[in-house]
Amino acid sequence: MGNLSGLQQLGVGLAGVGALNSGVSGLAQYESGQAQKKADDYNAAVDLQETRDKAQTSEAKYSNLIGRQATAYAAAGIDISSGSALLMMAHTAAQSAAEQESEVQAGDEQAALQRYYGRVAAFNGTIGGISTFISGLSKSLTSVAGIMGPSMSRGGGGSSPDGDG
Repeated sequence: MGNLSGLQQLGVGLAGVGALNSGVSGLAQYESGQAQKKADDYNAAVDLQETRDKAQTSEAKYSNLIGRQATAYAAAGIDISSGSALLMMAHTAAQSAAEQESEVQAGDEQAALQRYYGRVAAFNGTIGGISTFISGLSKSLTSVAGIMGPSMSRGGGGSSPDGDG
C-alpha cells in the first residue's frame, strides 16, 4: 500500500469495512435461521405434549362413558357381561381408540411439519448468510479494483507478461 494515495488508502479501508459488515450481516441471517429452527422445534415439542394430553383426556372421557353405560345397564337389571350391552360398551371402547389414534396422528403430523419448517428456516438462514457475505465481499473487491485503477487488472505495474513494459 506504500504507493497508494491517501484517498486510495481510505477507499480500500472503507471497502474492507464493507466486507466486514457483509460478514456480520451474513452471520446475523444465519443466526436468525437457527433461532427460528429452535422456535419451530419448541413448537413441535409443545404440539406433541398437547396431543398426548388430548389423548389422555379422551381416554378418561370414554372410560367414564363406558362406566356410566355399565352402571345404567346394571341398574336396569341388564347383564353387562354379554349381549347388546357388552357390544355397546365394546363399540364405545373402539370409538375411544379410534379418536385417540386420530388425535395422536394429527399431533405427530403437526409436530413433523413444525420441525420441517425449522429445518427450512435454518437452511434459508445459512444460504442467505452466505449469499449476503459473498455479495458484500464482491462489492468490496469491485470497489477496491476501481480504486486501484486499471493497473490492478493488468497485474500491477502495467508491464506485459514477457517483460516488454
